[in-house]
Amino acid sequence: MNYRSALDIILQEFYKICEIPHPSHHEEQIGAYLFQWAKDHGLAVTKDRLGDIIIEKPAAPGCEASPRVILQAHMDMVCVAAEGVSFDPLRDPIKVINDGKILRADGTSLGADDGIGVALCLYILQDNTLRHGPLRVIFTVNEEDGMASIDMPAEHLDGDYLVNLDWEWLGSLCNSAAGCDFIRFRREAKWEAVSPDDTAIEVTLKGLQGGHSGVGINLGRANALVCVASALSRLAESGIPVKVTAFSGGQAKNAIPAAAQATVLVPTALSQQALQLLKDYEQDFVSAFGEKEPSYLYDVAVQEAHSVQQCLGVEISKSLLGLLVTLPNGVNTMSPFVPSLVESSQNLGLLTVGPAEIALEAMERSCVNYRAEEILRASRLIGELFGFTYEQGDHAPAWGVNPHSKLVPLTCDVYREITGKDMVVEPVHGGLECGAFFEKNPCLDMIAIGPSLTDVHSPDETCDIESVAVTAELITKILGRLV
Repeated sequence: MNYRSALDIILQEFYKICEIPHPSHHEEQIGAYLFQWAKDHGLAVTKDRLGDIIIEKPAAPGCEASPRVILQAHMDMVCVAAEGVSFDPLRDPIKVINDGKILRADGTSLGADDGIGVALCLYILQDNTLRHGPLRVIFTVNEEDGMASIDMPAEHLDGDYLVNLDWEWLGSLCNSAAGCDFIRFRREAKWEAVSPDDTAIEVTLKGLQGGHSGVGINLGRANALVCVASALSRLAESGIPVKVTAFSGGQAKNAIPAAAQATVLVPTALSQQALQLLKDYEQDFVSAFGEKEPSYLYDVAVQEAHSVQQCLGVEISKSLLGLLVTLPNGVNTMSPFVPSLVESSQNLGLLTVGPAEIALEAMERSCVNYRAEEILRASRLIGELFGFTYEQGDHAPAWGVNPHSKLVPLTCDVYREITGKDMVVEPVHGGLECGAFFEKNPCLDMIAIGPSLTDVHSPDETCDIESVAVTAELITKILGRLV
């Protein structure tokens, strides 16, 4: 088999996917494309009530009695644009740049998480030279923002083995994943008239690395929302009343906020003291995050008085800042059993201060239910103390280690034959749909593998091209060994 030719096919399929807008909750276009793609290739295809696309490929001749293998990838992506880049995720295509070694996007997230997994599946489906048993490919919706597959009909998961292609490092095999909960805090935005005795100050923090709130939560990166709130909280702690006129940051609840901006009013008589306190904050930020965030930009500036029309009152403003600096954020506990594995965490991901409502969205992750309950309980109580309602949204279950897996050692053997290297078997502090699949079919023997991606959920996302070719070879040889 010529894996160079396979790579060309995979990349061409990925480019087509990138032309179709497919952010979370808006997979209609990509779903219709994949449905028609299957029909055009003479494959049986169905669409379930969630919008998932399920494609069946018959076994290769002589392999009809082999166990069914399910390949799975998700259709949606986290759409994030770099500062100053104009991008409409519902209309604009992803502009892919291929330099011969890596793929990246022009100013936005690439969507290789999990578009490259989808493209790998499309290659497997169309290559009729491959040897495999009955094959089912499942393309799911809304993995990134709610894990909709928890409601997938169980009949689609009637199989013996499942290979999830939502993994981000070649040479690593995932055999367990954390569960997660999406939570939201709300409070009515009560606006007041601006006093002529106040001065408006704008605080901006941008240029942070951001990234995935699961696999990147232990990297020590700054959360822009929390940092700006921490800077502003110093004013109230020094006796300076603060009234928020605007505060926003983050682009998705499951991405670490890389930028945030707030405008506040302070008494003009205390404005110079306030400016100095805010400028002094930068030194403390650098001492904590300077090496992790080398490209940060922090700015404090006085705004024109006429630019501010209304403000939140002192008490509501104080409550908002208190919520942001008090809620659990970042790593909560480390696993006592697996070195360097985050056991539980939370990410404050997206803040909106709108005309009628203040809304903060966050995501808790844990591989241990007890720790999840700890974080959620603390978050609820803190939210209520600051006058916010607490809403617990979608839940994704955890996926535990299968000590009797046949697929794990088989995959490790094949990888060693291909590369001459040992594969790392590891759990992950990120949500994978395997947890939802396990609830529907506890007999599924599952792994997650994939090519090497970096900085997913950010404009710096990349995909290593050579690793895509090796992943294709790995999948096809695994399928061949299972007949």
